[in-house]
Amino acid sequence: MIILGIFIWVLLSALIAIILKDKSSIFTKVSSILTLIAIILYSVLRFSSGYAGGFISQTNIALSKSVGIYFSIGVSGFADALLILTGIIFAAAAFVTDRKLYPSSMFMMIMLTEAGMIGLLISRNFLFFYVFWELVLVPVYFIIGKFGGPRKDGVSLKFFVYTHIASIFMLLSIFALYSYYDLQYKVLTFQMSELLQAMQNATFTSALPEIAKYFILFGFVFAFLVKLPSFPVHAWLADSYEQAPYPGTIILAGALSAMGGYGLFGIIFPFGGLIGTAGLDILVGLGLVSIAYFALTAMFQQSMKRMMAYASAASMGFVTLAFASAFLDPLKSENALIVASGGMFQIATHGIIMLLVFASIYYIMLKTGSDRIPSLGGIYRDAPFLSTLLLGGLLASLGLPGLAGFVGEFSIIVGSFPAIGYWIFFLVFGMLITASYHIWAAQKALYGPYNEKLGKISDIGGAPLAMLLLVFVTILILGVFPVLFFGPIQAYAGGII
Repeated sequence: MIILGIFIWVLLSALIAIILKDKSSIFTKVSSILTLIAIILYSVLRFSSGYAGGFISQTNIALSKSVGIYFSIGVSGFADALLILTGIIFAAAAFVTDRKLYPSSMFMMIMLTEAGMIGLLISRNFLFFYVFWELVLVPVYFIIGKFGGPRKDGVSLKFFVYTHIASIFMLLSIFALYSYYDLQYKVLTFQMSELLQAMQNATFTSALPEIAKYFILFGFVFAFLVKLPSFPVHAWLADSYEQAPYPGTIILAGALSAMGGYGLFGIIFPFGGLIGTAGLDILVGLGLVSIAYFALTAMFQQSMKRMMAYASAASMGFVTLAFASAFLDPLKSENALIVASGGMFQIATHGIIMLLVFASIYYIMLKTGSDRIPSLGGIYRDAPFLSTLLLGGLLASLGLPGLAGFVGEFSIIVGSFPAIGYWIFFLVFGMLITASYHIWAAQKALYGPYNEKLGKISDIGGAPLAMLLLVFVTILILGVFPVLFFGPIQAYAGGII
């Protein structure tokens, strides 16, 4: 019940934030930090005795037994890692939200989005999972539409419509699975444990009409790929990242992409093999194309914010590849475990890395008035700490050994090779391009001759410096001691495989 208490506290914090008005900024920062501490303490208490593939601390509260509606919660090792990520992301988002620029409604929406994220990660009932999935969408729409850039109206509408349509397909899949379960077992239930177990049951799946089975699979996969996002369902990506205020961009890159990854590995992973070899080959292709295409697209961007939006999507291409490779692997077990664990580790660490990058770009924007790479140059001279922290984020994003970004990518490369063979060269090509534009951006914006048109700028210090340092240290620790996340994640994957 501890995690339920944390969820209720975050939900109440959204209401308190709007009531407090002028003090909403301080309250949101304190509340988000306390939430992060509570999540970490919960994780230590619940998982200190060992990791399990099943769900820890599952609680069921019956709301309507006749139609199978329960408020059912539970936390797996994978969900636990994403809960910690969520706490970090929203604490940082609250921290970079300037109370002078935003009213109390902004802080309310940040807390409401965090409540939705926690809710979907702990939900073990499909109906409530969908409710929280949509709950995240609404405040993010208002964050972009109300506080975004000059094209905020059209971009926020595009974001909402695009992602909501994908969510409707998932809802239809949920109702289809609900209906066919009732037809076969004469039981109405939205419980994930029962419906997911049925999808792993050969008797149940063989009784499903082929069109129904593939419709269910398509609805889930489509919704999750849009949230990652994956090529070619990424049209909302760059504009939303660019037009969103920086707290919104941090949430988009860290939280919403994790939703898609959690959907693949936390929801449909137990029955992903039903997609079939042809479908899995398509997913492998989408993953490889995403890595290469987004890397090439990022290389031609002038805005560092927009460039890193595509870099974020390229990182998520590894997740799609990992998911499909885990089922295509001819050796199964060992390599499947490596690639699946690598994919989940990539999801968890990607958000933290993007947090460091976008928060650093935000502070550069405040001090120079621009996030365009050609307009910067040599700012290391006046802002060495800020420049170094952004460089650390860029190096982690490109997968430098010793930093968190390397562990997931390396595991996916090693684990996916038996499944995809020499198609892996597309992945290597994408990684080479990724390294190129990351280094180019760092050299152009941070080093070399100083752009005197910027005038005299100051370096980062005080609380912002402490916050970015803590994030970078976290990335470094996870790069050197990945078992902190890899342990529970691998146990979860092993329990399923």
